Amino acid sequence: MKKIFGTIIAFSGVGVAAMFNAAHADQAQIDALQNAVLELKQEMSKEKSKAYFNKGKGLSIKSNDGKYEFQIKGRLMADFSAILGGNDVLSNPSRADSIGTYGNEFRRARFSIKGKIGDGWGFAFQPDFAETVADNTNSTGAKGVDVKDALIYKGIKGIGKISIGNVKSAGGMWENTSSNSLLFMERPMYNEAANLAHRWGIHYDTAGAFGKPFHLKATLGAGAEGAWRQEQEDSDTVEDRWVASVAAHYTQTLGKKHSLLIGGSWTYENLSDGNARDVEARANGVHTLGEKIQDGALADIEDYSYGGPQIAYTNGPLFAAAEYYYVRASRVANNSDMGQKQFDDFTANGYSAFVHYFVQGGANVKINNKKGGISGVKCRSPTGCTAVKLMFEGLNFAQDELSLTGTDGKVLHWGINHYFNSNVRIMVDMARGIYNNGTGLDSIHGATHNMTSLQTRLHLKF
Repeated sequence: MKKIFGTIIAFSGVGVAAMFNAAHADQAQIDALQNAVLELKQEMSKEKSKAYFNKGKGLSIKSNDGKYEFQIKGRLMADFSAILGGNDVLSNPSRADSIGTYGNEFRRARFSIKGKIGDGWGFAFQPDFAETVADNTNSTGAKGVDVKDALIYKGIKGIGKISIGNVKSAGGMWENTSSNSLLFMERPMYNEAANLAHRWGIHYDTAGAFGKPFHLKATLGAGAEGAWRQEQEDSDTVEDRWVASVAAHYTQTLGKKHSLLIGGSWTYENLSDGNARDVEARANGVHTLGEKIQDGALADIEDYSYGGPQIAYTNGPLFAAAEYYYVRASRVANNSDMGQKQFDDFTANGYSAFVHYFVQGGANVKINNKKGGISGVKCRSPTGCTAVKLMFEGLNFAQDELSLTGTDGKVLHWGINHYFNSNVRIMVDMARGIYNNGTGLDSIHGATHNMTSLQTRLHLKF
């Protein structure tokens, strides 16, 4: 027992001595230790949650260093439309039955999955569960699943982003604007007629690498729209077509909520063996009813090109934009005509002028300098934000060799958008269109058709 007590006393003496020595330790070492602890606390306070929800950008799981990320977001658009009148419909009851006076659909039901996997690598996958199969390979009119984005990309500092896969090709202002940010329910008719689309290929995007003012996007791809499924959209197979496109935009910030965008785009398609290419456009831009004012095909195509300039301006509650598009198709000689061209080269054009103004809520439309379009609206008012809008557009495909007759159409659109918040809005669009010829409406050469339509949409994004 004495030995045990002796051992305890000995160790106690050592501990006391150690404590005494620590008290006389170098003060600089103590200060350094305190500073290290303080820095650690500061760094821990800066750390964000690895899982978070960003309004309008979905749910994200992100590493603390930002090199790895998984994000899921989506959009849902419930549409209703009606034809309120038109000389073709009113004078031909059977036609009204075939068109349908009213219609409804989920225009888009998309989920988007994006991720970063380190060292600038990333991916994106976006299926749409509201795609109309009848627009592609199935005539039943049922809804199916289409893939809009399916890509792998590499971001390179000082150079930009290079993507491989199915991506929206370089296009005009409205084509470069996401459907989440469109101010009318549908893009101008010339977007559909020119067949701007997602393409499978190699894509380059400056993605802000050269500063905010300048944006460039280029595509070298193959196939028609929907090449993900290798569908045959016209008589030319997707394997026999290659596409090159480029879009450039310059954005100048003039002040807070005050910006100007100037840009242009050009796309070239090469069709082998002089095959045909469909040219279609829906009357008044009404997608729900599917009534096509332009529905024809161009034969003996060697190459097909389209593009044009665009401009956009925003100043507080005011947003205004204009865009012009041309289409040109070069023809090849037809063997049945002893090596002579059966058709002349085809030319067409389209244009739009747009005004959107917030009358309540104090929101504004933001120009997206990294994409060459607009990035939507952020509404922070507790009572929501309300805007009125007006657009005039024209579509001139009036050439006799396009099916029976091409279409020369002019449409006035007007309506209201109400944003309950940045993620939920309701859209009301009305339109009055006047069309000369119109292969989709009637085959009578020289006939004039008019149509008045109403569309509404409840749009949610997350």
